[in-house]
Amino acid sequence: MSRGSRVLTVMYVAVALWLAFCTVRTWGAVPAWTTLAMAAASLAPVLGVVRETVIADERRAVAVLREREGRRAAWRDAAAAAVARAEVEAACCERWWTSCATEHDPKCAHRTSWGTTA
Repeated sequence: MSRGSRVLTVMYVAVALWLAFCTVRTWGAVPAWTTLAMAAASLAPVLGVVRETVIADERRAVAVLREREGRRAAWRDAAAAAVARAEVEAACCERWWTSCATEHDPKCAHRTSWGTTA
């Protein structure tokens, strides 16, 4: 829970307690409908506390999902690098064919030596 959420929660609790205290103090001294209205109003800050708690849980869940997505993105980047590497290695042989066998990477695994015949 963030600092602002904690401050709001403390304020909600304080307001709920104050309204509950006022409800008890006015019981029997004022018309019943006003006491019931104040009792209902004392429940509203409780909803605020529940809301702040739910928001904090959602923020935690989003943070976990972002972390997981970051790991997946790193894996995808590694896979994309491997595909790109394979394409570059395949381009060596393509370069050999298109240059009439004058350019070929000496490290290419597909390169055959001149002295062998198959």
